[in-house]
Amino acid sequence: MKVKLTELNSGFTGYGRVSRFSQKTRSKMIIAGVLVAVFLFVFILSSVGIVPFDAITARASSFIRQDGGNFPISINTDSTINTVILGDSVLVLTTENFSVYSKGGKLTYSQPHSYASPAISVNGDKAVVFDRGYKAFSLINEKKVVYSGEAPNAIICAEYGEGGNYAIGTRGEESTSKLTVYSATNKVVFQWNCAYEHIASIALASNGKFAGVAVLGTENGEIYTNVEYFGFDYQEALNSQKISGAAAFDLEFTATNTLTLYSDSGIYVVTKKGESFETVTQYYSSEFNSYDCSDNGKYIVSLAKYGSANNFVISIYSPKGKEKAQISVSCPIKDVILSDKYIFALAESNILVYNLSGREISKIDVKGEVKSILATDKYIYIVSLDKISRCFSYGNATVELSN
Repeated sequence: MKVKLTELNSGFTGYGRVSRFSQKTRSKMIIAGVLVAVFLFVFILSSVGIVPFDAITARASSFIRQDGGNFPISINTDSTINTVILGDSVLVLTTENFSVYSKGGKLTYSQPHSYASPAISVNGDKAVVFDRGYKAFSLINEKKVVYSGEAPNAIICAEYGEGGNYAIGTRGEESTSKLTVYSATNKVVFQWNCAYEHIASIALASNGKFAGVAVLGTENGEIYTNVEYFGFDYQEALNSQKISGAAAFDLEFTATNTLTLYSDSGIYVVTKKGESFETVTQYYSSEFNSYDCSDNGKYIVSLAKYGSANNFVISIYSPKGKEKAQISVSCPIKDVILSDKYIFALAESNILVYNLSGREISKIDVKGEVKSILATDKYIYIVSLDKISRCFSYGNATVELSN
């Protein structure tokens, strides 16, 4: 736009052109431009694997929202039974209630219970809290209790499916154990009686059409696990595989039509139409340390290798059981955790963080006694005797746990 110029010291008078933006507006535009440039720079670095993009966004979000001010979360050592990741939240199960906290440490909700032997099974952002050996159970998510009910008989184990269906393994009336699968509207869609074995673990497919069951039994003094693959349109199993010498820990659908069994003697795969089970890896039970499976189906196994140089080996597997990488750790490992993008190894006085290629990207030094750790792509939650502390997943740091 044109404005009339006043007489200047130079003696010039007349008309000139000036910017239509004020000085304040121009300053804001410059700042915005700088931020965009920084954003693009970080994005480029993240795309080539130098800086994880979600690590930057987590720090920025935490700074802007101040969402870490509620940490550490105080917990009761005597009454706490379990702490788990539920979606992006943290769930604390005690003898009296279960409480869900946001990733910033704010209490989302707390539900009292009267369970004699409370237990929990988590599937992504859903979970079943149940009374093991009794009948009561609750279906929950990050925001609320979805449903509370009672099973027909004493509960052994349970699973909540991604689509809202759920399954409960109970003691049988005319069999040793029984599987019952319910729809999202709490209607029975499938039942199976196990004549002789005990149901140890249940898996539900993401499409809501299939279930896997691991049952535990003994024969001639030897433990075995049967993996049963069910389709809800058929009464009999689509596939049934007996794995001798294996005591089941967990059964998961790690990929479409792929059931993966974690046991004390090895990892095994059963597919819908496979003529036999496939062995991913085998090990001595004395070597087994820990394992974890992420929501995307990838999983890790930590083994203690003893010899002239004792070390721990963490193996990384694809959802179909192909080994992708191996990490050798010279210090003792207490536990391993897997998020969608990172591996977390809890050592004696620190937490080691690796990417899925096996490269160490962070080291968190911890001063104090750690009971366990929980982790997501963005945060590590450190559970000590009386509280839960939080730090970022990416970037070296020191965490002080003492009061």
